[in-house]
Amino acid sequence: MVAEVIIDIQNKQVNRTFDYLIPSALEGIIKVGFRVKVPFGNTKRVGFVVNIKEETMFDGRLRYILDTVDVKRVLNEEFVELAKYISENNFSFYATALQTMIPTALKIKYKKIAILVNKDEVASSLTRLFRNNELSIEGLNDETRDLIYAEVKKGNIRLDTKLKRVRGEKTITMVHYNPLHTNKPTSKQGLSLMEFLEELNEDIELSLLLNDSGYSRSVVDTLAKLKIVEIYEKEIIKDEEIVVTDKPITLNPRQKAVYDSVELNKNQVYLLHGVTGSGKTEVYMRWIKEVIDSGKSAIMLVPEISLTPQITALFYARFKKNIAILHSRLDISEKYDAWKKILNGDVKIVVGARSAIFAPLDNLGIIIIDEEHESTYIQQNNPKYNAIELAKIRAKTHNCPLVLGSATPNINDYYEATNGNYKLLELPNRANGRPLPKSEVVDMREELKHGNKSVLSESLARNIKDCYKRGEQSILFLNRRGFSSFVMCRSCGEVIKCPHCDVSLTYHQYRDELRCHYCGYRTSNVSLCPKCGSDKIRFVGTGTEKLMDAVSKLIPEARIIRMDMDTASKIEDYENTYRNFKNHEADILVGTQMITKGLDFENVTLVGVVNADLALQYPIYDASMVAFNLIEQVSGRAGRALKDGKVIIQTYNPEHYVIRAASQHDYLGFYKNEISKRKMASLPPFTSLIEIMVMSKVPKEAFKEAKLISERLKALKDGSIILGPVEDRIFKKNDIFRYVIQIQAAGEALLEQIKLIYPMYQNDKNISLSITRE
Repeated sequence: MVAEVIIDIQNKQVNRTFDYLIPSALEGIIKVGFRVKVPFGNTKRVGFVVNIKEETMFDGRLRYILDTVDVKRVLNEEFVELAKYISENNFSFYATALQTMIPTALKIKYKKIAILVNKDEVASSLTRLFRNNELSIEGLNDETRDLIYAEVKKGNIRLDTKLKRVRGEKTITMVHYNPLHTNKPTSKQGLSLMEFLEELNEDIELSLLLNDSGYSRSVVDTLAKLKIVEIYEKEIIKDEEIVVTDKPITLNPRQKAVYDSVELNKNQVYLLHGVTGSGKTEVYMRWIKEVIDSGKSAIMLVPEISLTPQITALFYARFKKNIAILHSRLDISEKYDAWKKILNGDVKIVVGARSAIFAPLDNLGIIIIDEEHESTYIQQNNPKYNAIELAKIRAKTHNCPLVLGSATPNINDYYEATNGNYKLLELPNRANGRPLPKSEVVDMREELKHGNKSVLSESLARNIKDCYKRGEQSILFLNRRGFSSFVMCRSCGEVIKCPHCDVSLTYHQYRDELRCHYCGYRTSNVSLCPKCGSDKIRFVGTGTEKLMDAVSKLIPEARIIRMDMDTASKIEDYENTYRNFKNHEADILVGTQMITKGLDFENVTLVGVVNADLALQYPIYDASMVAFNLIEQVSGRAGRALKDGKVIIQTYNPEHYVIRAASQHDYLGFYKNEISKRKMASLPPFTSLIEIMVMSKVPKEAFKEAKLISERLKALKDGSIILGPVEDRIFKKNDIFRYVIQIQAAGEALLEQIKLIYPMYQNDKNISLSITRE
């Protein structure tokens, strides 16, 4: 028998299959999805078996597989094909796509063991090697190993894995890799550890690095001094500590109609548009229960930030031991245990963030993606993938429904639903019958005219005080997405925009100029407003810290907490803040977009959107959608229980269609406006958006290659719009200069051409490409 193997090397020359003979001892054991050790050149490498066949077309003499890395296959045929799709459509190495589907624990050293099942059927010469019916098969000679494999085929011995772990601690020492570091270690071990952590792409226990991966503490400490890694203590908080009573809930007529609309034995994509608090989660759990009762399995994806202990406890209460919840609070050992339960069929339900789409469940009956508008479902690191696209493929493979749920659906998905490609389901009212919060739009231009230069309008300040006096809580939201300011006139609200694109120009301080990152237009910075002539030009950018200071001065006795990337860079910080605010240990919560979702506080009656224009003017094509989503999502935090809620939206553009629609909770009105603008500009969903980033340490070289690529694509003349190359928003990052080509692709021909271009640069030492698809 012959195995087709993908070698785990990131190199374009080996980004293909290689044929190896399967030793007779391993025939019947090795299957598609196994990792194996193979001779490759003068070294030994790890590879993935992606196919098994009777014979080879190769004329030369084949080499034998040396051994298996795993004792059971880690991937099945479905995931092998899924990895191939990721590799071909998201411009990554096949091996990298395969690696991302297996748990971190399998990427470090672990113990392979043989377990006696039928001791009486095994020769005594072999059984006496076992201790307590277990035997480590690491380091066995070939003869003994082959005897073990022979008994495995008979069913007398079972193979398994064990991880080293320590139990009973209250904290774990963790190592966090800093992707923005600018230093480089000088030792080989330091470089090796840096590359290992970069590929791992998640925090890891220090003990696993030292004991199972073979790195020394001095090497880790050196990387910490260079700011390449951060060493921190992680508190162990188990979900079981939070007790939730699962009370029977009767679906209201709207929920019941939505529940009955989904056909569970048919492949169909559904878009569930339900306002915040409409009871989507309860409907999700009803579908999951029906699927499980029929003998099938279910996956539910949620944004990581929504996986609070309260939510996970709710699912545990409903589904008991039949569920695995995958989140960042689990250590590597716990994630591995959960993965093994899923692989062995011990659980039928998986709830988790983006990577849970790779849960090895068989016989899927439904896939649900909550908050489907969230950009976190798209992985930006290699291998890049969109979890929603992969969910569509898995749902089709298993002939089951895919449900996309959101209070503010992605424009592209709502377009698909209104055009009949998806089936639209709607929950327009809150489940408890309470009204959505009333909104007040405050024109900050008028505040300025009346001498109020504070970040808080008179109305918001007054309402914060009243809310505090009533013993209720308030949330103040300020979005600071992006790194640079945009230029705005505080007299008339005019934002300096590109004359060729409907995006704001970005201020670049080092050249004191304004630029468009879509078409390359640039102009000198302005000191007077081109619309009204005022000299009240400002670079907008009030931060949460400044906002918190203003609120402290407003109500000195109030307890105020802040939640942003400075104060909650780790999930534990986020959860502590959540818990404190939930328990009313603080009166006012100030934060960025991380407070717009996953939060349910019954005592919050006021939400203040401090500057709605920040998201609106961010220089991306879907800035309007991002702004509407953020305002509507954070508005939904108010009045979720028995008290009425109020939202105050501060803006310099009160007439803007996004502000009007968000203040009225009018998604349909926003959608109609937005879709017409996108159609005129040939933006998604009417084209596919592709970004090619060309990077080099030498800016001239990067620009030269980017120009060649752009000209080659333009020569196709297939109706696609190709803009650039232009300097990226962050032109220099980690001493690498970046040029961007923006493509609005009209068809598949251009994509096929990019597939030909990409491999040309995969191993270029001077130029590298990063390609992102919308």
